[in-house]
Amino acid sequence: MLGLENVVDLVKKDFYTKKDIDPCYNFFYSSALTRLISLEIASSTFNNQCMSYEMLCKKIPSKLGCRSTIYSTLNYAVSKGFFIKKSSKKDRRSKSYCLSENYSLMLTKWYLDQKKYFSN
Repeated sequence: MLGLENVVDLVKKDFYTKKDIDPCYNFFYSSALTRLISLEIASSTFNNQCMSYEMLCKKIPSKLGCRSTIYSTLNYAVSKGFFIKKSSKKDRRSKSYCLSENYSLMLTKWYLDQKKYFSN
């Protein structure tokens, strides 16, 4: 089993290396809010659902981001192709978000790296 110092060094190396080479990692690691939004949407996406803006606002603590910050973060992620924005068939005003294929692949790789670090 790796010692805590080794795990911390591996996680730091992962953060510094991947952040510079992959725009998906840049977004994911840019703030606690972007990580939480990404992980909330990932949970829904991996359950074959999309996460609504309203549900995100309910789940994410306001101390990490107000509604307008969450909204602008979502719009940025959609514009960069990290998330896919979908309109509800019942109510066009209701928007939901899913991960794009590239972003989903990045999160899968991130998960496998984390698993590798913490399971040794």
